[in-house]
Amino acid sequence: MSVPGIGFPGPWRLRSGAEEYELLVLRAVTAVDERECVPAEHITWQLDHWLTSARRPLLEMYEALGGILPWNVSSLERARQDARVRERLAQALERRELVALRVQRRAAAWAWPEQALPPPRPEPEAIPLARPPVEVFTLFPDPARQAEALRQAAAAGVPFCEECEKRKQQQQQAAA
Repeated sequence: MSVPGIGFPGPWRLRSGAEEYELLVLRAVTAVDERECVPAEHITWQLDHWLTSARRPLLEMYEALGGILPWNVSSLERARQDARVRERLAQALERRELVALRVQRRAAAWAWPEQALPPPRPEPEAIPLARPPVEVFTLFPDPARQAEALRQAAAAGVPFCEECEKRKQQQQQAAA
């Protein structure tokens, strides 16, 4: 890809994680705001990764900067060539011959727009339930009422507790 009317190839878009960068040969660009440029150190750090994952754009950048790549490079010479390409691109970034701009990542073709949520249903009015008043439980009830209940139980012959009932039965058995 080349910039119309100038003849320089580029720009190149390269990804690094969630970020996407556009690299441009500075001669092909008339004006670049320095605040938009990504620091050269950040892009230089990415070059090793891009040499393995996006080799062709880096080789195109190398040639756009005046480098000549030999054809039919053997696998032994490829490591030296990659080091040469990396070194030249790092120098170009430091000298501002090559600039990188952070761009907004393009949406993928397979991404579907999010569905609009239906409007919330209106909440029905809350109808308070009629509840009987709750008696407050106390650990120690009114002693006068408790004494009266015990007197009435004794007068009627109702046992106060299980232990009293057992004693009463034992006394009756002993008497019999």
